[in-house]
Amino acid sequence: LAEVVQERDTLLATIKGLEEKVRALEDKLKETEGRGMEDVVTEEERAVDRVGIYAGLSRAMLVSKIFELNDTM
Repeated sequence: LAEVVQERDTLLATIKGLEEKVRALEDKLKETEGRGMEDVVTEEERAVDRVGIYAGLSRAMLVSKIFELNDTM
């Protein structure tokens, strides 16, 4: 019984953390509404993609590009 209670408490703490993360992401999304892609890109993203070549690509295209680059190494 003690193990079940401990597991429940751990899961509740995980849920609370995830709910906070969801709220933070929703707030970030609200902040970016109505702004263009160029305005939303973070400094870290700019450092990686200075020219903006990959900014408009879908996730699938980025994964494809990663595999393509990996194959050339």
